[in-house]
Amino acid sequence: MKATDEGRRPADAPEVGLVAALDLGTNSFHMVVARVGPNGVEVITREKDSVRLGHGGGDMKQLEPDAIDRGIAALVRMHRIAESLGAVERAVATSAVREADNADEFIRRARTEAGIDVEVISGLEEARLIHLGVLQALPVFDERLILVDIGGGSTEVLIGQRGEQLAARSFKLGAVRLTDRFFPDGTATPKSIEDCRSYVRSMLVLFEREVIEHGFDIAVACSGTAETVARMVNDTRGGDDLRTYNGFTFSRDELDAVTDRLCKHRSAVARRSVPGLDAARADIIVAGAV
Repeated sequence: MKATDEGRRPADAPEVGLVAALDLGTNSFHMVVARVGPNGVEVITREKDSVRLGHGGGDMKQLEPDAIDRGIAALVRMHRIAESLGAVERAVATSAVREADNADEFIRRARTEAGIDVEVISGLEEARLIHLGVLQALPVFDERLILVDIGGGSTEVLIGQRGEQLAARSFKLGAVRLTDRFFPDGTATPKSIEDCRSYVRSMLVLFEREVIEHGFDIAVACSGTAETVARMVNDTRGGDDLRTYNGFTFSRDELDAVTDRLCKHRSAVARRSVPGLDAARADIIVAGAV
């Protein structure tokens, strides 16, 4: 799911001007530059860099020097674009940075080398912001939804309705993290896939009581993993590639079929030829789909 090109603001909201919002994730960095005014939000440009800032099958305790270098290079490029447009920047960092013992080094270099102040947010704050974005992007305000955002280092799950957050939790179940733990180098075997499934279930059971208590009408998935699955489902239907997959729907059976299809390819190299799959995600998509 992507940020909507048409947001909503109160009629008396002041003109804010150009804002550059940067999301510094474990797998990739995203920047959206938008004009914010009383009539809504107009997206000017988007940028993305697959940085792979975080690695580690358990707790991501260290940001590796080469990963920090990649991250800073991406921030320098994004800062130049934002500066050229005269946009005010806000950058938030998620799982990889908030868990790293050497996060201060990355934050310091971001400020001194890229001119960007990075704010580290909690998993629950991440879920809250994602929820607000979903309500802007999809007509689901009145429905009780369960939201699942699969990142590189963590997965946020939230139940909400009419803008109210009923329950939320952040799990250390990101696609990069699970790949490092169960599918080194992207190699998937029947045993590693089942081990990954069992581990994911053992973690998600901690949210089961809230799901049973509140229930939900619709499930909303967002992130690069979700969009990749949507592209693959669309391909199996024989559809042409879409300009945007925002609002694209598929069934659980279709999700299972895509996951089974991915699991048949043992190596990341073999997976790159699967129609609808971004080759850059070939190593982490099995973990993400599971």
